[in-house]
Order: sequence, then structure tokens, then C-alpha cells
Amino acid sequence: MESFVYIVHSDVSEKKLNKLLPAKTDYNIQIETGEVVQGVVLDTFDNAALAQSLLLLGLEGRLVLMNLKTGEFLEQEVAGEWRFAKDLSAGLVKELLSGLADLRAFLPVAKVTFHRDRGALLDDEGKTRARYSSLVVHHKKSITCLGSATSLRGYQSGYEELVSLLQNAGAKELTDVFAFYRQLGIKRELYTNKPVLTLDATAPASETAAVIIRAFIQIARRNESGIVADHDTEFLHDYRVSFRKVRSVLSLFKGVYEPEKTSELKADFALIMQSTNRLRDLDVYLMEKENYYKMVPDPSVAGLELLFEYLAKERKKELKKVVKDLQSEEYAARVAALTSLFKSSDKIPTGPKGALPSKLLAAHLVLKRYNQACKIACSIERTTPDSVVHDLRISCKKLRYLMEFFTPLFDEESIKKLIKTLKNLQDNLGKFNDYSVQQAFLRHILDHDLGQFKGNEIQISEAVGALTAMLFRLQKKERNQVMNNFSRFNSEETGLLFKQLFEIAEVE
Repeated sequence: MESFVYIVHSDVSEKKLNKLLPAKTDYNIQIETGEVVQGVVLDTFDNAALAQSLLLLGLEGRLVLMNLKTGEFLEQEVAGEWRFAKDLSAGLVKELLSGLADLRAFLPVAKVTFHRDRGALLDDEGKTRARYSSLVVHHKKSITCLGSATSLRGYQSGYEELVSLLQNAGAKELTDVFAFYRQLGIKRELYTNKPVLTLDATAPASETAAVIIRAFIQIARRNESGIVADHDTEFLHDYRVSFRKVRSVLSLFKGVYEPEKTSELKADFALIMQSTNRLRDLDVYLMEKENYYKMVPDPSVAGLELLFEYLAKERKKELKKVVKDLQSEEYAARVAALTSLFKSSDKIPTGPKGALPSKLLAAHLVLKRYNQACKIACSIERTTPDSVVHDLRISCKKLRYLMEFFTPLFDEESIKKLIKTLKNLQDNLGKFNDYSVQQAFLRHILDHDLGQFKGNEIQISEAVGALTAMLFRLQKKERNQVMNNFSRFNSEETGLLFKQLFEIAEVE
């Protein structure tokens, strides 16, 4: 079947379409207009649904989802409140939303009223030659109609006639899904945690550093309200990653800014992140709850339940502290001062490399970090301390940051190819580190927090012991994979591509 998915800035009524039919025709249009209902457009903060051409509408006890690629409509009943796709009972809508943004909450975008229409193009014998369905949405004083015409086997001419009618009524093929928001006057800023940077290869390195830092400060700040509202854990995650990247720029662009000022700025940004450290740790452990249950034997489950009850209570306390900090005048003044500082690069005293052309410095930094990662990896063997594996993880993370920062200055496809080859190794090293950190966290509970579980100390100790043993095994498994994954990354082809891209000139 063929379909024509369209958008039009008005309601396309049965009367209007029939008027547009030729005077002498065997066709007529019949439309069944649905009930007008109140609802809300739903999506994640990063527009995960609409970015995949899915429009999600919520109304009392029901979800309506329109696939903007195919024009297909799906509906599912909803019992009670929900925020995440996993909260929904089994159904067609959940099936499409699952895997789309598992860690993101679906939040209200705008209140609307809407009705669904179903229609058909009929011949003079009353036979259906093409089908038609639409969603007519009202927001304040604006109206937009999304719909689709669908062909039936053996009736191509009828389908083409219907498409022509719709086009004459103002319908245009839907090629930009965000046009839906614009036509309804819904203000919806696009969000990504990976900004598209515009960099000048010949600009001074100090200027490029300021551009990158400014972009990530903006991303961090856009997540503040979501942290305060506690919509989902990704707000805090993106906030912290953005500020971590700011600190990485300051560290990796050594010599671009004056050393004393660089140290001062790194300390300032570390202070901003400091209040969120424990909250993020607790988020990570609570997100791993289901996996932890699968790791331990049945007798240890009761102890784990007590542990997670404790962690959930601790998270509530920690969230209050973070919210208080983010809403404080001191925080607002501190972040505003740093934001103002990076509005232009001339406010920050430069170091000996501040005036170097950006592309020249970028090439040197990337190649230097790549060679360092290779050197560390080549030194790792069975008896090498875990601390060296951690050094490799940090070096690879910094290498990836540099490549992402400087993508606009080099061939984008080649950079993406290199990042892709690095990803498996990074995932491997990331899991190795996570298992290490989680073991340390559990040891801290036994050493310092066991008194919080009066009367249940033995259960907690047994559960933590069983879980720690499993995490240790998983960590060892990841470590054994490090060299295999590195050999794939450190191939002759990859090394050659690094040299072709980044061997421009030496920077002293």
C-alpha cells in the first residue's frame, strides 16, 4: 500500500473536499468526524518521540500515537499515572515507545483539543477506492491537521485522485515533523547534549576554547529546571557531563589560558559540580536495582530490598540539598559570573598557546592523546595493576572529548569513523570502572553506614557480600576484554587515519 502523509494549516472537511471534486466525476468523499476531546502533547525533554516521527497525545485513560512516516494511528488504554515507557502496561503504544528513550520521562509539551477523522473516496457504486484519516489539533487560536491518504490494491487512480484533492485543499507532504509545533505556535526549543559547534580553523585557540566552553555551559544550565523538578535522572547526568567537558577543555587546552587562571577556573567548575556528586551516585545505583537483584542468590534478595529502601531515602535527602543549592543566590551569582566571563575570549588572560591557530593546536592535542592511549594500552598485561587500566580509560575519554570538540575543523565522516572504533573500547573500560566504583560504594556502606540497619546488619552484610563478589567477577571479565577491544581500535587502518587527519605540524 502507498500512503501520502501530509500537514495542512486548517481542517479539511468533507464539504470542502467534495467542492473541490470535478463537476463530472464518479467519486465523492465521506468523512466520519470523531469526538472533540481535550488532551496534551507528550514528549521527552530531548524530543525523542517527534525526532522519530512519532506524535504522542495523552487524554484521560488513553494514549493516541500517530506515526508521521506511515500515517498509522495506534491507541492504548492507560491506568493510573505514568512517566516512563516501562510504566505502561503491554500494548501497541508501549511497544513503539520502548527503547526510544528508556531513561527519559514523557512530559507535557502543550495542552490541545483534537479529534480524529476517518474517511474514504467512494465511487458511484459506493465502493471504497482510497482511505483517509486525519488528526485535527487545536492549540489556543491555531489549528493544524495531520493526516494520511492510503491506497487500496487495484485502485491506484482513486488514491491519486484523493491525494490531488488534499493537495488542492492546501495539504503538503510532511517532510519536517517539527512543522507541527510551528503551525500551532507551540514554542519548543530543540535540545541536544552534543551541540553543533561553529569553529574557525584559523581563529586563536583561546577563542575556540571559549566557544566550546560557552556551548556546554548553556547545555548544563538548560538542565537545571529538570533537576529541580526531578523529572528524570538524565537532567542531572547531562548537567554533570556538560560541566565535566568544560573542565576537560581547561585541562586539555594546556597553555591556552594563563596557568593560574586555568587552575582557578577548574576549581570554580569543580565546586559547581560538587554538590551533585552523591545524588548522581545514588541515581546510578538505584537505576541498577533490577540488575542487582538478578546477580544475587534468592537468600540475599531480602537484604538488597533493605539496601535499596535506604538508598531511596538517602536520594530524597540528597535531592533536597541539590535543589536548595541550585536555587540559591550564591549558585546563581557564581554561574552567571562564569557565563559572562566566557561570552568573549578577551576577558581571560591567555597563555603561550592562546594565539595558535585552532586547527593546528587541535591536531597536535588529538594526536598526542592518541599516542598516549596507545602507549598505556601496550603496557597492560595480566599482572598490570588495575590503576593502569583506569589511566587508559581516562586517556580514551579525553581523546574522545577532543575529537568531538574539534569535529568541525576536520573531515566529519573520518572523525565519526574514529569515534566509532573507540566506542567499544570505551564501553568496555566504562563498565570496568563502574564495577570498581560500585564495589567501593558497597564497602563504604559496610564500613560507615551499617549502623543505619539496626537489627538487619547480618542481612545487609550477606547481600552486600554476595553482590560485591558478582561485581568483582564482572570487573575481571571486562578487564580481560580490554586488550581484545584495544587491538581492534589500534589497527593499522585506524593508526593511518589518525596520521592522515592530524599530522599537520608540530606545536612546541
